[in-house]
Amino acid sequence: MEQRPIVLVDLEILDRQWFGSERVLREPVPTIEPVVRRNERERAGRWRADHWTEPERRIDPFMSAALATDQHDGGLVFMTERPPELHELTDRRLAAAGFRGVPLHHVALGEHPAYGKRRIARTVRPSITVEDDLRIAEFLARYGYETLLVDDRYNRGPIRSVNLMRIRRADLAPVLALRLLPDMPASEVEADTELEPVLTPA
Repeated sequence: MEQRPIVLVDLEILDRQWFGSERVLREPVPTIEPVVRRNERERAGRWRADHWTEPERRIDPFMSAALATDQHDGGLVFMTERPPELHELTDRRLAAAGFRGVPLHHVALGEHPAYGKRRIARTVRPSITVEDDLRIAEFLARYGYETLLVDDRYNRGPIRSVNLMRIRRADLAPVLALRLLPDMPASEVEADTELEPVLTPA
């Protein structure tokens, strides 16, 4: 049975902060997976529900439209740095935005985002991954996950991996459509490339 293409998308591309900018990793991703450290103060403060709802957050209508096709095909999966404690709240917000039933995977509280997202990718086995943080995108691409980096002001730097492509937000839908085209059967390729007979003078 042929497996449908799965698009694994960083949820923060869709559900964006309205005030300020997303938290971006300032240091390189550690070469060895760090120990998970749960900070109780962070649990009480950073993950307050009102930080993840309106007016602090806005569902981006352009990203929503760009991902709608994959959502209807059943091939869309979200991953997020917000912890499992916010799953129910996030699920309700996604349902209201038209993404009811789309699987949602969380980086564990205290888990390094790059390693958490790699763990999620290993579970989901996506055809393509969409990320908005250069360091995490490079990390996923180095492990063989074809990744689209949705560019933003904080993503300045060279692309080092052959599995990583930097794109503009406005180009997400057409690039996904091109990258997920099914392989044409050899017979169809041959039919499309068949040469017209060449007339030669007598």
